[in-house]
Order: sequence, then structure tokens, then C-alpha cells
Amino acid sequence: MTIHNKLRITLVALFVFIIGLVGLNFVTFAQLDGNAPAVNASGSLRMRAYQLAWLSARMVSADADEASELRHTMMAQIEMYDRILAGLRRGDAELNLAPASDAAIQEQLRTLQPLWEEYRTHVFAVTGAVGTEEKHEANAVVVAEVDGYVTEVDKLVTAYDNASQAKIGVSKEIGVGVIVLAFLVFAVSSYCIIMEVLRPIAALTASFREVAGKEADLTQQLTAKHHDEIGRIVQSFNTFVSELRQIMQKAQAYATEVAGLSDTMWQASVENSKAVEYNAVAITNVAAHASEQDENIQMLATSISGISAHLEEMQTLAQAENVNRTAVLTSIEAVRACAQVAAAASEEVVKAAHEIARLTTDSAAAIEQETASLDAFAATAEQLKGLAADLNTLVGRFKV
Repeated sequence: MTIHNKLRITLVALFVFIIGLVGLNFVTFAQLDGNAPAVNASGSLRMRAYQLAWLSARMVSADADEASELRHTMMAQIEMYDRILAGLRRGDAELNLAPASDAAIQEQLRTLQPLWEEYRTHVFAVTGAVGTEEKHEANAVVVAEVDGYVTEVDKLVTAYDNASQAKIGVSKEIGVGVIVLAFLVFAVSSYCIIMEVLRPIAALTASFREVAGKEADLTQQLTAKHHDEIGRIVQSFNTFVSELRQIMQKAQAYATEVAGLSDTMWQASVENSKAVEYNAVAITNVAAHASEQDENIQMLATSISGISAHLEEMQTLAQAENVNRTAVLTSIEAVRACAQVAAAASEEVVKAAHEIARLTTDSAAAIEQETASLDAFAATAEQLKGLAADLNTLVGRFKV
């Protein structure tokens, strides 16, 4: 059952309860109001009984005109008295009297009816008396009887008052019961609202705080006990946290991969730097050996020129008539020295050529290594571009 329906049922129950409470109060007030005319009417019986006794006493000394007027008044009072008693027994709409329903009242009315008839007869006797003595005797009977009769009327008034008090007591008990029932309804409604609405919302709020807090715990999972609005919110929350956890796991994997690619790029950069540095050193060494080779070649050329000059000198000495052996030996020695210098220079040239060849080979290897590093750098950059696109896709799922 959804929370909407639960709240609707609760509100309908409260509405019915309030309507019932108001209706019960109206019924109670109506019963109390219904007793008020009866209490007033029963109280008027006492007043009318004394009034009849007073009128009867006046009849004794009244003249003919006054006696006629008093007789008319007494007959009207007796007629109203009969009507009130009948209305108390059977009800009278004009007098706003309801039929007596209380057993004590009914019993007292049955007791009072013959007493009233007797009292009424004695009052009639006063109105029908002719002489003064007869009037005194009839009035004496009325006077002697009125107190006892009024005592019975008081019992009727007391019975009505007790009935009213009983209804008031019942009304109080009903009021207490209604208060207890209202408290129970409030307690049950509060319990249902707390257990079915507030507590799940509080748990959901705490879970959101855990997710949004410093630790950002994405392992939070709530359990939905009911398939209502709170249950749907819980399911949506669990789905949201699960998807967010998957996104964060992918982001962590991407971050790890980016860190690895960064290390690869750093290694490629280091290797490239080393290759460039080595290539620069090799080029410097090649230049130095080339310069040295140039010097050795110049020395070799000088030695060869010296050998050529000494050979020409030896040829000139050989063609002379008088050969100077000392000069020839000196030239031969000079040629030998130049040949040694030329041989040494030739060896240095060969060494320099070998060194240049070696440095050229190393430089080519360094260039190949640099090219490989640049290729690795380019591949890493391409992978980073792909990871950036994946991260952009992940971030694109959020509206910011």
C-alpha cells in the first residue's frame, strides 16, 4: 500500500472519528436538552400545587365575583396540571415534553397520578363548597394534604434530576472514552507515520549523508520493506549508488591506467633525453676525431712531401760525379724518418676512421632508440586521448 493511500485512510478515519465525536456530542446535548423541559415541567407541578392551595385558601373568604374568578383560575390550573402530567407520561410536542423513559420516573409518575387525582378532588371540593363552614373544611383538607403531595412531586423532580445527572455521567464517560479513543487513534497514527514514513526517510537521509560526506561511502544499500513511495525512493537510491560506484570504479581504473601511461611517457622521455644526449656526445666526438684525422692527414701529406723532396735530393746526389756518401745517408735517414712519421700518421688516420665509424654506428642506434621512444610517446598520447574520451563519456552522464 502506498503512503498516499495510507495517509488518505488515516485522514478518512480521523474525519469519521471527528464526525462521530461531533454527532455524539449533539446526541448527548439533545438528550440533556430533552430533559430540561421535563425538569422544568415537574418543578412547575410543585409550584402549581402550592398555587392551588393558595387559591383554595382565598376561596374561603372571597365574595361571589372574586370566587368566580378564582374558580376559573383554579380550573385552568387544574387543566394545565392534568396536561403536564399526561405530557410527562406520554409526551407533548406543544410543551416540548418527551415520553418518560427512565424506570424511576415512570414509577414515580404512577405513584403521583392517584395522589394528584385525590388532591384535585379535594381542590374541586373547595370550588364546589357553598357555605363558609364547608369551604373551611374543604380547604383544611387541601392544606393538610398539600405538603405530602408536594413531597411526592419533589421525588418526581429528584427522579428527573437523577436521570439528568445519569445522562451527564454517561456523557462524561463517553467523553473520557472519546478522549482515550482519540489518544489511541493519535498513538496509532503517530506510530504508523513514524514507522512507515519518518523512519525510512531518516534512514534514507542518513544514507545520503554517508554518500555526500567526507568518506563518500558508495557501498551503502538500503532495504525496502514495502513497495510504496519510500520503497521506490530506496530502490532509486540503491540504483543511483550502484551506478555511481561503477562509474567511480571505472574512473579509478582509468586513473590507474593514466598513471601507468604517465610512467611510460616519463620513461620514454628519459630514454629520448638519453639518446639525444648520447647522440650529441657522439657528434662531438666525431667532430673531434675528424679534426684529429685532418691534422694527421696534413702531417701525412707533409711527410710525403718531405719524402718526395729527399728522394729528389738523393736523385740529384746520385747523378753527381762525386757522390757525397754522407749527404746520401743523411737524405736516406731523413726519408726513413718521414716514412715513420707518415706511417704513424696513417695509423692515426685509420684509428680515427674506425672511431668515427663506431660513433656513427652508435649515433644511428641512438637515433633508432630516440625514434622508438617517440613512437612509444605517440602511442601513449593516443591511449591518453582514448581515456580522455572515456572519461568525458562518464562525466557526460552527469548534468552539471
